[in-house]
Amino acid sequence: MALIIDNATRLGKKNGFANVAGLCTATYVHGVFSILGVSAILLNNKTLFFLVKLMGGCYLLYMGIKSLKSEINSLNSKEIISKNENHPVSQVKILTSYIDGFMTQILNPKVSIFYIAAFPKFLSSGGGIKKGFELVTIHSFNIFVWFTLMTIFISFAHAIFKKQRVKGYMNIATGTVLSLFSFFIFFG
Repeated sequence: MALIIDNATRLGKKNGFANVAGLCTATYVHGVFSILGVSAILLNNKTLFFLVKLMGGCYLLYMGIKSLKSEINSLNSKEIISKNENHPVSQVKILTSYIDGFMTQILNPKVSIFYIAAFPKFLSSGGGIKKGFELVTIHSFNIFVWFTLMTIFISFAHAIFKKQRVKGYMNIATGTVLSLFSFFIFFG
């Protein structure tokens, strides 16, 4: 959630939607891994689980530092307002936002734990793989709807978030939250 709020406020609605697409894709991948049994192998192998947990924590820490660094850089330089700021650079940022959303979700071991815990209860009544894919699709769709609505809401408040001072507070808050999440993953 912090990632989407940060990107939607800093980079705009398109980047927020790119984050949502990345989250949904990664959620679907987690679901497929669970259906195929890969998640169970991951969760039962302490070393593999620790490595995924470590990578997820490192990635969140990287995202937090990136957000804090963005604010430090903006404090050290004058604000430049350009009418042409959404051309080729924006295209790269949209892909980056998609990757950020995907990586944040795919490296989140709690999603695998959710599928391992929830799937047996839903799949025990029969239906097997087909029912599993239906459930993953429903879960991904729910994530899509929730975070898309959040992105739209944030875009209405974009004028407020565009102000340099508010942007700075958002970057600091997001960087701090993501960094704290990484420490919870490392030590929790």
